[in-house]
Amino acid sequence: MPTDFDRPGRTALDLSDKVVVVVGGGQQPGPGMGNGRAICIMAARHGAQVVAADRNIAAADETVAMIAAEGGRGYAIEADVTEVEDCRRIFDETVARSGRVDGMVYSVATNPPFDRETNTMTVKDFDYGINVNMLGCYHCNLFAAQCMERNGGDTTGSIVNLSSIASLKNEVGLNIGIMPYALGKCGLNYITELTAVQFAEAGVRANTLMLGPIDSVIGNHDSQELFGFEPVEVEQAYADVVRLKMGRGTVWESAYAAVYLLADESRFMTGQQIRLDGGAALVR
Repeated sequence: MPTDFDRPGRTALDLSDKVVVVVGGGQQPGPGMGNGRAICIMAARHGAQVVAADRNIAAADETVAMIAAEGGRGYAIEADVTEVEDCRRIFDETVARSGRVDGMVYSVATNPPFDRETNTMTVKDFDYGINVNMLGCYHCNLFAAQCMERNGGDTTGSIVNLSSIASLKNEVGLNIGIMPYALGKCGLNYITELTAVQFAEAGVRANTLMLGPIDSVIGNHDSQELFGFEPVEVEQAYADVVRLKMGRGTVWESAYAAVYLLADESRFMTGQQIRLDGGAALVR
């Protein structure tokens, strides 16, 4: 890996020689865009061959079509992260088709239905939330890192796990702090650190991108669905805790942050929790 970071004219955040898997590269129905799709598009714009993995293959195919329309490269893989063999197959298929894995972004989350009055839910829904938010992350981190350690060079791969300040604070205006979501993200934070330590000698890096009030499909949908908010109420809830005058962040800002963590410029960063939350976690 060239480290000529001071060279005039050097292309910043160049991913042109990298294969990047985005788990959650489709998105759930609804207006707007999700973080996973935005990261796919942004990584492709920076030259990566992008693999959009998603349970909803139609949504992943749509992401790939958007990439192709801009002249980018990519393909889709259907996979359910609650199934360990599906997680393994994502990376087996990527290596078979592309020869290697250089980056992986875990951008999958769910908020199962719950009873608002008692903050309770069925065991089935709870287990599903943990499986998606945490165990899927563990399996994808493991299989991705095992692929990356076979790459050559001093920095062999980068893993980016999308977390939330729900793992730090439980306030409606900040996050959807429902148990399997918040607990799952707490586990994801720790999985990232374990991955960073376990695979450091192989040159694999792992970092957490901890999101706050981002204007995304899931953030808007779940705020309205779980708490009965109207769209204007969602905006007000977030405005109460984000004091920066520009308001909520966008999925494109999430995407740029993810691209930095995938790129060689972040080669000396691993095991970190990077907050992209407009300072919301600082509000008491």
